[in-house]
This record gives sequence, structure tokens and C-alpha cells, in this order.
Amino acid sequence: MSDQDRITPQEQSALIRYSAVSHIQHQQSLGHTLIEAIRDAASRPWPDTTGTHFAARTLEDWWYAYQKGGFKALTKTARGKVNKRSLTKEQQDWLIEQRQAHPEIPVKVAYRRWVEHDQIENLPSLTTIYRFLRDRGLHRQSRAQLDALHGPGKAFEAPFPNDLWMTDFSPGPKLTSPQGHTITTHLAILIDDHSRLITYAAYYPSENTQSFHHALKQAILRRGVPHKLYADNGAPFVSKHTHIVCANLGIRLLHHKPYHAWSKGKAERVIYSIQLGFETILNLPEERVHSLEDLNAKLSLWIQREYHTRTHSGIGTSPQARFQDGSEHLRQLELSHQALDKLFYTRIERTVRKNGTVRVLNQLYEVPLSLRGRRIELRYDPFQSDPILEVYHKGHYQGAAHLVNLHLNSEYDGQNYERH
Repeated sequence: MSDQDRITPQEQSALIRYSAVSHIQHQQSLGHTLIEAIRDAASRPWPDTTGTHFAARTLEDWWYAYQKGGFKALTKTARGKVNKRSLTKEQQDWLIEQRQAHPEIPVKVAYRRWVEHDQIENLPSLTTIYRFLRDRGLHRQSRAQLDALHGPGKAFEAPFPNDLWMTDFSPGPKLTSPQGHTITTHLAILIDDHSRLITYAAYYPSENTQSFHHALKQAILRRGVPHKLYADNGAPFVSKHTHIVCANLGIRLLHHKPYHAWSKGKAERVIYSIQLGFETILNLPEERVHSLEDLNAKLSLWIQREYHTRTHSGIGTSPQARFQDGSEHLRQLELSHQALDKLFYTRIERTVRKNGTVRVLNQLYEVPLSLRGRRIELRYDPFQSDPILEVYHKGHYQGAAHLVNLHLNSEYDGQNYERH
């Protein structure tokens, strides 16, 4: 056999990988999905003479490598050991110390921070560090957590920005105030499905309707009004007040079916990115915060500098760029901030009594006597401790309702009685 006919061990391995990739492609041509084709390949020996089986994840890595770089990409050792000479003893010791001190921070996030702050000289590539840490059991495996987000639904994408927003709540980090009190936080997030842009996100002390409405209002002020809003069946999203707000804003409120949480997986993935890319950093001593204000300020900065400007693998560009590319589709409300606030008012109906009063919030209010016996609508902000009730009849504003002063009324009625 001539030298040209000989193949290296790396090429021999690549041929085996290529046969598995070819089988996956053939299964796809028969109408099977990628995951079905990979599972079928994982159930077969490669090559047939050795009876060796490969894990589905390994086959998936080979398939993507082939799609990106062809056969040449398969000649690279998929999971070879690190070349110890690429890391000095000082670098190895430093990396081990960092991972043992902060194992909860993903390697990719930590690496970006090491490079940004130039914490160690001549830091090698991320791939080298991945392999080095994996050999020592210090590499955090996060693929399983991402896989848990998948469901049996079909992939979809809104056709333009603000066509569809997704919203959700998630438990946030617990803070310790300077006085030693524990502060529980809840992350409220709204994302644009088309661009993956975070229209607004913030931490709140409670996961309730008030927190959600504040987040929605801030998102609308910054990014315009969505045509549809997709949420789960949590109390803040199914309340009558939320339905009224969405109707006032011309937003179609949609809810996924019970036990179908995977259908809003994009929101779950963004939350996961925040947890790994932002919340884990808060464990570092120099990054710790002690108040909601500081926490939200840091989150806003991270979203603008990190998330919005980074290329998103699902869309091939950054969320900010894709949102701006479709700006002609944005629907803006030509309203003042005060007028927008009123669209978030709750609305209730009452029949005015003969004495010109109505009972609201367990209190008695006076309305114009001309409305006695008529059905009226009262609009107010339910989150204010002493709300102002606006009175409407057949869609026309009739003034504000006032709390009944029983003592003053008794004096007035007494004067009338004396005259008679």
C-alpha cells in the first residue's frame, strides 16, 4: 500500500463518525426529525464490526460539526484530553482555585469575566479550559438543564417585532439588607418573540398583579404595544383586572394550556440565561447587592451591555439589531404617562342608590345626584391606598366620586328638617 493510500488514525475515526452522520441524514430524508434520527443512530453499533455505540449527545455534536465544517470538522478529536503544555502550572492552580471558590458560575460566564478584567495573563481558549476542568471534575454540566426546557411542540416565531410578547415570573436571588433582613425577590420578565429582546425585566418583592402591571407598563413605555401577550395561568395573568388592562390597550391576551409550560420555552430560556449569566455573578463578593434598587440597576446594565448586544444563536444576530430591523411594525400609543396610567385602572359597575351613593371597597361614595337609579362605571387604581374614583355614564366622564361624610350630612339634613 502506498503512502497516499494510508489513512491516519484521526481520519479512520472521522470515517466512522461520517458513517453515523450519513445515517442521520438518511433518516431525515425519510421524514424523521433530527432527534428521532439521532436516537436511531445511538441504538446502532459504529462500525458494525466493533459493536461500539455512541451516546446521542456525541452524535449530535458530530452532526452539527459536519454541518458547519464538513468532513474536515470530523477529523478533530471530539473529546480529547487537554494538552497540559497549553496551561502553565500557575494557570492550572489558579483555574482550580476559581472553580472551587465559585462552582455555581458557568465556565463560559466566568471565562468572559476573566478576560474582561484581565485577571490572569495569557489565558488560553475557552475550549482548552473546558477540557482541563472536565478532566478534573470541575466542569459544570448544564446541557441537562437546557434539555428539560424542551417539549413536544412545534417551533414557531412571530413574524415581526411586537407581534407577540411572552411574560413570566421566576424566583430571584435572596438579598440581605445592611440591617441583616432577608429580602425575597421575584423576577418579572417580558420578551419579544421575534427578536428575543427583553422589553422589560425587573425584580419585585412579590409575584402579584401589581408587579406584573408595573412591568407591562414599563415595557410599553420603552418598546411600544404588543399585538398579543402570551402567559401561563398564574394569578397575575388571569385576573379580571389584567383582562381589562389588555382590552384597554388593544392587546390579545393568550394563555397556554395547563401542563404545557414548554410552549413558552423561549421565556424560560431567557430566564435561564439571566440566572446563569447575571444572578450567578452576584455570588462574587465585589458584585453583591443589598437592595432591590441596586439589583435592578445591575440587571438593567447587564441586559443592555450583555444580552441585547450579543449574537443570539436562534436568530443569527443580536436581539437589539433584529428588533430595530423591524421597527416599522411597532405600534406606539400617542398618550401621556398619566393617560397611560389610566388605561391600567380597574373598572367596576354599580347602580346609584336613591340617595346618590354607591358602595365601593367597603366604603360609601357620593356621585352626582343626576345619576340616581342609573348604572355607572367607576374607574380607579386598585393599588393606591386611597384611590380616586372616576365616574362614567355611557362612556362619558361625570366627575369624581367622594367619600360620604356622615357627620356633615347629618347636620345638613338637620338644617333642612328645621326649615320644614
